[in-house]
Amino acid sequence: MPVPASVPLPPRPLTSFRVGLITALVLAALFGVMIAITFSMQNEVIARDRDNQMAAVSQAITSALDQAGRFALTQAETTARQTGISGALAAGDRAALSNLAGGTYNYLKTQGVPVFGFHAADMTYLLRLHLPDKFGDDLTKIRPMVLAANKTRHSQVGLEIGVAGTFVRGIAVIHDGDRFVGTVEAGLNLEPILEQVKTLTNADIAVVLSQSLTGLPPHGAGNTSAGEQFGDLIALASTDMPLFSGLLREGAIRLARTREVASYRIRDDSGAVLVQPLIDFSGRMIGNVAAVKVFPTHGAALQRTRTELIAAALIGAILAFVVFAVMARMIAMRGGPQG
Repeated sequence: MPVPASVPLPPRPLTSFRVGLITALVLAALFGVMIAITFSMQNEVIARDRDNQMAAVSQAITSALDQAGRFALTQAETTARQTGISGALAAGDRAALSNLAGGTYNYLKTQGVPVFGFHAADMTYLLRLHLPDKFGDDLTKIRPMVLAANKTRHSQVGLEIGVAGTFVRGIAVIHDGDRFVGTVEAGLNLEPILEQVKTLTNADIAVVLSQSLTGLPPHGAGNTSAGEQFGDLIALASTDMPLFSGLLREGAIRLARTREVASYRIRDDSGAVLVQPLIDFSGRMIGNVAAVKVFPTHGAALQRTRTELIAAALIGAILAFVVFAVMARMIAMRGGPQG
């Protein structure tokens, strides 16, 4: 008896479940690719926004220090040209200098100028209006800015480290006729300048000196004008000393010879740390200016947005599975045998 040839069975149609599942997986993969692209674009936007804002902070710091220097120098230059000043300085008349410049200094104190005084041509401090009982000390080895003005006969402006601390100073030369008779200086504290930048940028600022670059003795070994020391770095002034002490201790702030910006978690929030060179009056690098800024929209808000996107993609994939499964079942039922 002949054996009938085997007849191939028709391909089993895809079940509605399999159709829905395959469709949902394809859509989920597409959603995943779109989300990955979105996340990458968000990261680029965030990095660009962070860099732009920190660049603005850097410019604000540089501008504030420059403006402070110009203000200090303007006061010194104005005083140097005041009638009677050159003659009193040439005569070494401390009383006359005090009478002539006392009113100016009383005003400047209210404007954040704590240092104001006159240096004789022999490089001794003739009159400190801020410390009138301290005078006559030799400045040749401890005041490089005064020495530079004395030697070059040109005004000096910028940061200088002195025995009383680091100030933004302006030093003007004084002549009595054609004869050089000395210099006058005005000095500004750093803290008000840093606070001004913080107000403008909402970033905390710190001035950090390098012991190796400045030649300062270690903290506690004759160095009483600077703050706490962390290795080679000395925290001099800041708008939030505990914050910067922690960053220095953790190594988040290191000596940098170019401007550097890095992401950093600040008090459980997304933030950035800026470090840029600190230059003194002579153009020599003596440390860094550091800035810290928190970006709330880069942290929790961004995470919330990403969580919402992922949730929306999952919901979309589930809805796609249900819709296509139902549609596949309806199509299969319509295409079945007619009775």
